[in-house]
Amino acid sequence: MPLSKAHKARTRDDIVRSAGREFRRAGFEAASVDALMAGAGLTRGGFYAHFESKEELFATVVATDHGLIRMLAARRAATAAAWRRVTLKLLRDYLAADHLGEVSANCSFAALTADASRGSASVRAAYARAFDQLVSELLRRCGESAAAAAARATSGQRAAASQVAVLAIGSLVIAAALGPGPAARASLEGAWTVVQRLLSAPA
Repeated sequence: MPLSKAHKARTRDDIVRSAGREFRRAGFEAASVDALMAGAGLTRGGFYAHFESKEELFATVVATDHGLIRMLAARRAATAAAWRRVTLKLLRDYLAADHLGEVSANCSFAALTADASRGSASVRAAYARAFDQLVSELLRRCGESAAAAAARATSGQRAAASQVAVLAIGSLVIAAALGPGPAARASLEGAWTVVQRLLSAPA
């Protein structure tokens, strides 16, 4: 009996989630198709029913699998002041040195930016779409959609949100390369100081 479209979609989602975990753990080059499929409870034989290549799957992960975007999208608050507090706490936790391992394991911005920079044009385009989505989430106000925020924002607001995104991602990439210790902590604390100032600036 042919598999239903819903079942195929669920299986594809399982593969993407497994691939995200494995790519973030091992990097694009070292992650094998066998490992990506095993993490989803599947065998290599089913891979090509969903993706033409490992690179296509990597582009999908880079476009869609980002812990920071998920956390920002899940924000809830009743007032603008509460919204700001939630946003600041989220980014404070994201840039905490003690959370570096957890963030790298769950956010593709933190773990896969370098791999994406060496990827094909389609991979870099996927990364750019995700970055734009991140900026829109950072621009979003209480009760507003990300699309509305992107349409409403001034060039100055967009530039400030982009700076927040660059500082957060860049400091995490550097901290991960440095490894646990004072230098990594200083990288993250320095980024947090500037991020806090940017988010506190008048709209």
